[in-house]
Amino acid sequence: MKSLVTGAFGFAGQHLVRHLLESGDEVIGTYIGDKPDNPPCEARELEITNPTQCNRVISEVQPEVIYHLAAIAFVPEAEKNFDLVQRINVGGTYNVAQAAVDLKEIPKFVFVSSSEVYGKIRPEQLPITETTELRPHNNYCLSKLMAEQVVRKFENTHGLPNVILRPFNHIGPEQRDVFVVSSFAHQLALIARGKSDGVIRVGNLKARRDFTDVRDIARAYRKAAIEGSGVFNLCSGTAVPIDQMLQMLIDIAGIVVSIERDPDRMRPSEVPELRGSFDRAREAFGWQPEYHLRQSLEDTYRYWLEVESERKLASGES
Repeated sequence: MKSLVTGAFGFAGQHLVRHLLESGDEVIGTYIGDKPDNPPCEARELEITNPTQCNRVISEVQPEVIYHLAAIAFVPEAEKNFDLVQRINVGGTYNVAQAAVDLKEIPKFVFVSSSEVYGKIRPEQLPITETTELRPHNNYCLSKLMAEQVVRKFENTHGLPNVILRPFNHIGPEQRDVFVVSSFAHQLALIARGKSDGVIRVGNLKARRDFTDVRDIARAYRKAAIEGSGVFNLCSGTAVPIDQMLQMLIDIAGIVVSIERDPDRMRPSEVPELRGSFDRAREAFGWQPEYHLRQSLEDTYRYWLEVESERKLASGES
């Protein structure tokens, strides 16, 4: 299967690329800015806000499947600039979908949305299903909901075959440390390598979130491309308190630390609990999570230990 992956060298994208290659697919990944070092697949530069470039790259590749992951994905970043997040997350989706339907053989369009589209969830609405009311409350979830409508527009006007996926929080090695679990793991690795003062700086630890390993998420993307149609949640079905995640990571690291609240890390308007149902994905294409939470945390911590060890060697420290 010939696959084009936008945002191929981001967190979820690189795990998806690996999974597709391991599954025997031909993969072309897109990037913006500097070309990735030693990419595992063919890499094409693509600015999704440029419709001409989208048409050129997609017409040259002639993919059977487009996995559209490229987007602004960090909520605080989206809150700072609505025009930018709209241009990338909504306009970029429009450009990629338009280029797809312009092909003689229209590819399957796998759109990676987000569980954020459900917005402010009330306790009685848990677990979240695909029919739960959508109540966007920030720029990011609004942009993802708008982009879902773009996909549906092309389905209605051009018959674009598609599947819309709403992953919940996903974690694992290679995630940026602006996200909560990766931030904890990186701070612990810095302490373990003697580069920090033994203090973990945290935000809201009482929120409960539904975490899934990014490698399970990548596996779901391919299964949905082959067998899925419609909208699917991708999640674990279990809400875990953030403070429990932190304690598990501290236990994995095996070091003594102190915990300090950082006002800059406190997200406003936190929803106390988010928990989804993946029943529809299990019934439609046989997907369910396989990685245990502790394994995901161990692998994330080991990743940051390796990163900091390499940095230490590169700097000539003993």
